[in-house]
Amino acid sequence: MMCVPSLAAELPTIDTSRTGSIEIYKYDLTKAEKDGLTDSVYLSTGQENEEAAAAWAPYAIPGAEFTMKWLGNVDTYSSGNAADQTVEVVCGVEDQEFISALGMTSNNVVTAVNGVPYYESDTLIHALSDKLTSNNTSTKARLEAIVAKDPNAKVLPLTDRTGKTGAEGLKLGLYLVVETKVPENVTYTVDPFLVTLPTTDRINHNQWLYKVHCYPKNLSGTADLHKEVADHDHGISFSGSAAGFADVATASTNERVDFRILSTVPQMFSPATYLTQYDFVDKLSKGMKYNQQDVKICWYRDKETAQKDYAAATESAPAVCGTHADAVWNYGSEFFSVTYGTVSDGSTMTVKLTKAGLAEVNQPVTKDDQQGKYSGWTMVIYYNATVQTGEAVTYGDKGNPNDVTLTWRRTSDAYFHTLTDTARVYTYGIDLTKVLSGGGTAFSEVQFTLQNSSNVTEPYFLRADKISDGVYAVTGNSAKKADAAKFTPDSKGHLVLYGLEEDRYTLTEIKTASGYTLLKDPIEIAVNTTYAPGDLCGTLTASATVNGDSVTMKSQSGSDHALVPLTVLNTHGFTLPKTGGSGTTLTTVCGILVLAGVAGYVIYSKGKRRV
Repeated sequence: MMCVPSLAAELPTIDTSRTGSIEIYKYDLTKAEKDGLTDSVYLSTGQENEEAAAAWAPYAIPGAEFTMKWLGNVDTYSSGNAADQTVEVVCGVEDQEFISALGMTSNNVVTAVNGVPYYESDTLIHALSDKLTSNNTSTKARLEAIVAKDPNAKVLPLTDRTGKTGAEGLKLGLYLVVETKVPENVTYTVDPFLVTLPTTDRINHNQWLYKVHCYPKNLSGTADLHKEVADHDHGISFSGSAAGFADVATASTNERVDFRILSTVPQMFSPATYLTQYDFVDKLSKGMKYNQQDVKICWYRDKETAQKDYAAATESAPAVCGTHADAVWNYGSEFFSVTYGTVSDGSTMTVKLTKAGLAEVNQPVTKDDQQGKYSGWTMVIYYNATVQTGEAVTYGDKGNPNDVTLTWRRTSDAYFHTLTDTARVYTYGIDLTKVLSGGGTAFSEVQFTLQNSSNVTEPYFLRADKISDGVYAVTGNSAKKADAAKFTPDSKGHLVLYGLEEDRYTLTEIKTASGYTLLKDPIEIAVNTTYAPGDLCGTLTASATVNGDSVTMKSQSGSDHALVPLTVLNTHGFTLPKTGGSGTTLTTVCGILVLAGVAGYVIYSKGKRRV
């Protein structure tokens, strides 16, 4: 953008006793163009344009900073001879670093006054335009640096909520105006521009404007954020999902789950748009515990590659992630820090890009690159956690939420943005009532084992810790039947097993009370889920079957569909005759024993009995 005069010898003389002023109105071009308003609708004349201001008002950008550097005087210069005199307006520029940045040399000098070289305005305009076209990023960076180190440069206030800033009482002459700070949503700063105070009235062309109005536009954009979870050991998040990451997952207690946080970094085109903060605060609910120091950051040129860079666990190989990343920062890297903390309802992990990390992200690889090294790339934070056991875990449809908040800002310190996303982990249980016919109470003699019979990687038997009498929590698994936990009801026949993921299970009664008959067959239990998408995170609603028939799951601590209910009834066995009894009686008893093998029953919510 240029706010410079149409120079002509016939213009009235500048009143050097006056001062100048400037007003800058800052707008969001990206958002405006989405609504059909383009930058070419209104011509920038240097005068106030109320119609343009009204049209662009909804797209105002607060929090931008402009800095003005005075370059030199504007004077009239005559040259030639008696036959032909040329009179023109020229601009003095004493700062040779600025001249060098524009690629100009002494050959471009029209004249010099008191050692200060003067240049035609066209020469300055074209040189600046050419440099911004050939390498916008490095030119902006160099001009921003030139302005920043000038102690006499005029820093304008941040643009207000209407996008306006300005300054009065300015010395007349030629100024370089550079956008030096931007709020978090600005990805591409206004190109540095030249303005003379005063400037020519571009409508009437017959007067000088001592108050100049400029209407620069920014391209805008933002970061994004998405948190996902996967069952590390078993390769699938929930029924119907593809193997790998999703916004929800089911898992057994004391089991490892993988998390990843995906964020596409906004673009950086010059130091004014560099990121000065990029922090993630992750929070786990009480039902989860961080496996500390198991954190790495992977970088990808595009989001699609990042999303696919995960191989789910199989029977022969564990889950792996990050194998196709373009760059990897491991825990302990100088580029990011990790700290852990506790809160009343869970624990936290804070991942921050350090000063070195921000520099690595912001700065171009070479001076010829037009963007920061990781501008527009997708970063993925990988870490894992363990599902807790016991009362800390929420069972059923409420799930265990795990949130993350990203806070990021650019160079305008007072302006920042936050994004939040959530992933949930679900786990379930079994609520079993044991009944011994005839009022039997010898429940301490009863034992069950539980096997996951449909796991993706391989079937396994459940291990568990006894939390209290008749209450158990899953702590692991084993392919060996000998390692299976043995579950015994409490003195009232009640047995609760917490910490099952969605899957199919085989419950086997391996021991019953003296005088009673074991179940003929194992009990088949299935926990199923139905997924519903949500704004930040989807939800799972659980259902269950026992031996193929639907049951109504019980709630737990206000969370619906948490526990699979069933009742296991054992009946008495038949008494065998004493040794040496009548042969006829023995034959009769042997016949009855054929029926004794079917004396056990399973009762569940529909009131059905199954042999």
